Amino acid sequence: MKKFISTAVLCIGFSVAAVHAADTPSKEARELMSVMRMEQSMMDGFDAMLPMIEAQAQSWQLTPAQLEEYRSIHRDWFAKDFDLSAINEQITLEYDKTFSESELQDLINFYNTPTGQKTLNEMPRLMQLGAQIGFQEGQKKEFLLKEKVKAFYEENVASKK
Repeated sequence: MKKFISTAVLCIGFSVAAVHAADTPSKEARELMSVMRMEQSMMDGFDAMLPMIEAQAQSWQLTPAQLEEYRSIHRDWFAKDFDLSAINEQITLEYDKTFSESELQDLINFYNTPTGQKTLNEMPRLMQLGAQIGFQEGQKKEFLLKEKVKAFYEENVASKK
């Protein structure tokens, strides 16, 4: 009986350790997040939203003072209401799940090269530009979506009333 209990305790201990390990990012994943300046990247991600905020403000025809207040609302929301540490932890865990230890080390090595550093420096601008281009294309083609949604609504929702 003692042997059974000892074995059961050992198994439970290993299970708890495995669960804990899955909830705790590896050293390599944490190092990669540091090398990639992930928290700064998240802040830069907010900047990628600015063209959409500006476009909304333009469509509302805000005065310069109102525009600044509208920007401040978004900045405060991001700075105060987002838990960047928790987001970073979740992203780090996803990197751990996605890449092997060897692959994480390859990424660390790459981002430590001049090309890797240039990639990190240029990525926010490229992402912002991509978001802006996508948003502009969406605005130009929004009428096509509205037509399709209207047809869908009339066929599937309005006709059932």
